[in-house]
Amino acid sequence: MTEPAAPSQPAAPRQSTAQRAALPRELSDFLIEFSIALHKHAMYPGGHPTLAPASDGVARRLDTLLAERGTLSLGVAREQLVIEGVATDPRHPVLKDLADRLHRHHLGAISFARGVVGQEIDESLKLLAVDAVHGGSEPLGLQPLNKIATWPHIRLYPLTFDRLQLLDGEEGDEASAGTPGATKAAQLWVGLARAALASEDVAKGPAPAAAAAGAKPPEPNALRPQAVPTAPLTDAEIDAALDAAQPASVIEAATAEPQQVAKAIEGHERGTAYDQVIVGYMLQIADELKVAGGAGAVALKKRMSKLIGALDQNTLTRLLEMGGDMTQRRQFILDASQGMAVDAVVDLVRAASGEGAPVSRSMLRMLTKLGHHAERGPAASRAIAETNLRDQVAELVQGWALADPNPDGYAAALEKMSQVAPALVAPGEAQFAPEADRLLKMACETGATGDTLKRAMDQMLLQNRLTDALEVLEHAPAASAATEAIAARVTTPESVHVLLAAQPIDFVLLDRVLARMGDAAADPMLDLLAESESRKVRWALIERLIKLGPALGPHLLPRLGDERWYVVRNLLYLAAELPAVPAGLTAAQFTQHADFRVRREALRVLFRDPAVRTRAICTALSDQDPRIKGLALAAVSDGGCPEAAVPLVVSVATGEEETDLRVAAIRALSAEGGRLSLDALLRITQLRRSLLGGMRRGFEEPEFLAALGALGNFLSDRRARERLEQALSLRDPAIARVAGDALKGGK
Repeated sequence: MTEPAAPSQPAAPRQSTAQRAALPRELSDFLIEFSIALHKHAMYPGGHPTLAPASDGVARRLDTLLAERGTLSLGVAREQLVIEGVATDPRHPVLKDLADRLHRHHLGAISFARGVVGQEIDESLKLLAVDAVHGGSEPLGLQPLNKIATWPHIRLYPLTFDRLQLLDGEEGDEASAGTPGATKAAQLWVGLARAALASEDVAKGPAPAAAAAGAKPPEPNALRPQAVPTAPLTDAEIDAALDAAQPASVIEAATAEPQQVAKAIEGHERGTAYDQVIVGYMLQIADELKVAGGAGAVALKKRMSKLIGALDQNTLTRLLEMGGDMTQRRQFILDASQGMAVDAVVDLVRAASGEGAPVSRSMLRMLTKLGHHAERGPAASRAIAETNLRDQVAELVQGWALADPNPDGYAAALEKMSQVAPALVAPGEAQFAPEADRLLKMACETGATGDTLKRAMDQMLLQNRLTDALEVLEHAPAASAATEAIAARVTTPESVHVLLAAQPIDFVLLDRVLARMGDAAADPMLDLLAESESRKVRWALIERLIKLGPALGPHLLPRLGDERWYVVRNLLYLAAELPAVPAGLTAAQFTQHADFRVRREALRVLFRDPAVRTRAICTALSDQDPRIKGLALAAVSDGGCPEAAVPLVVSVATGEEETDLRVAAIRALSAEGGRLSLDALLRITQLRRSLLGGMRRGFEEPEFLAALGALGNFLSDRRARERLEQALSLRDPAIARVAGDALKGGK
């Protein structure tokens, strides 16, 4: 009944365009002019007078940019471009269109070398301008590697896309599998993995013109530079390589795993184009995880945590320092601190601590310890440690410049100490576990209360020994001030939160606590109902919430303002299952909701209210979704059809709906018994004379037979009797049998 929800930490708002790392003006102007030139080549035929000036304009821009750089690489992501380590704004219409055009050609990057001329620009734009989807030709990146066009100063770098799975089956769920957030999270991971696992292309020698001029291609082997370009492979060598290659089905599952992606990134030699593509996807993923929710975002967070944990510090530092943009680096760390797992956040901060942005070792040690407590500390302190870690990182990225004042040896010793698990948590056998039990038993026997009893209770709860505390309470000799104090401490919303945070949840123990708490436990269970990804857990919670009865109603009303449709749907489902509609619940506001599942549960609530039942049935019968109409017809069959709804039921019975829906509407008319219902049934059972002189029916057999049987409730009307007697005389045995039964039933 429920859908996966957003991650537990609060979602940070999306950053505005002004807060992004600024793209230098000269690069922005080049990309816009390149996009405009590409658009012109796509619009006008070859030889058009506007094409040559457009190509020459791009070449002049490149001459200025390459005067200082030598080479310029342009990384391609799905909605962004990455140039000199800076990702473009995915909301910029011109640059987004350029990225989309290049991405549809399955290109990972384009590089330009000093000396590029207008003719090279013109030829490359003609190829890129061809529509990769509807143009009738294969995308450039999917063409044979030894046939991809190349120029002395321009290179296109393809990516291969045949190795990846989108998501593990266990990470999907009924609510989130089709949502835009889950789809984008999956696409971002696939894009990152594709870029990292891009196959090496067939090495090519320099083009004839370049060889004659002694020029060297900027990055001669796909996205991985080599020291010396190799000679082109022969046909025999290519055939041998293809014969020896593993099929995609063998390597598909392994290559999409974070460890495999990390291995590919680490094993790749440093290359500007390759690094920019990886950095671009990491920027997009960090930005998406700030606000994304559902199973797709959770899966993406897990994968990114594993990926960052598997990368060595040198590789992480290399990626973070791409382009040397301090503003971009800080924004990336800030985004990561809001959305990624805590261990990944610590790894990123450690990698970002280097020349130009030093973070003191003391701060790194503190963050490392907080990360250990957030991941492996006591349950009661995990949330506090995680919140403090994210807050500290958010403050840290505002600016850091203080050098570490500690000597190197002392700093190394502290660093080693910070890497171990929390040292202040004693082993279980050293905690004298029976001691707290004994104190509680003594208090129950004597009736004494005080600070000692409170400390004993706190100790047991901290050790997750709520079961033992309940055992002591249930076996107490008699009620006393001590038993009341223990019960008040055990049966609190905080205790329920602790129970629900355990993996797996002990529902037997939870039921024992609920028996003492009643509706006071409703809010913690509703919190988990909105956040849990497990359908089994959600159903277990729904069953226990319904058992709370009418007392649950006041806890539902404040939560109906949630923007997540599946949360609202679950709350309305609970309201519909209660013995009475909760006072103050206005379910009518949800009858026009965009999701039919929310409308369905709202109507179920309204059907139970006599004051609004007629309006609710009419609203449901007017709904475009046949499932909502079916719900209304079921309500009519169970509780009777209001007179105002009869025309709508007749419309369904005689309309273009599915057979099952029309049959249900006919049965509802039979139960209603009014004149409009009889007229509709007579119209459905009307017999017409065929060309051969026989009688034939005007409706399909299921509807005809259902309407014929329904006429048995109208035998007091002459028209109904005559229609049944006419049908009884037909040779069709099914029709005659139904008509006979209807006549007998009336008598």
